[in-house]
Amino acid sequence: METDASGHFVGSSYSHATAREWARFGQLYLNHGVWNGRRIFPEDWPAFVSEPAPNSNGQYGGHFWLNRGGLLPDVPSDAYFADGFMGQRVFILPSQDMVVVRLGLSLQDQPDFNELLKDIIAATADY
Repeated sequence: METDASGHFVGSSYSHATAREWARFGQLYLNHGVWNGRRIFPEDWPAFVSEPAPNSNGQYGGHFWLNRGGLLPDVPSDAYFADGFMGQRVFILPSQDMVVVRLGLSLQDQPDFNELLKDIIAATADY
């Protein structure tokens, strides 16, 4: 994580990691804060981040964007995601027991994340 000019961690951005590291980050949330049998953050934290924040119209939780309002209509409504720079995302889909990481940069048009996730869900449906 990078810091601002005062040396404080930015937190909302400037976190650099590989796709595998971001997938582990998503898996930690999917596992309700447990990694290798060890609790990393409070048990209720994933519920907090995946519940709509007041006045967010159901679109935002605690530091994560939510699909509760149907932003991604072909994706389960329990999905939530970290929205990164220029199309980078970490999607957590609890009902699918799935984490999807997308690191490509989209300088102009954003990918159709609804189609992408819909296709991934369909491709893994028999597994």
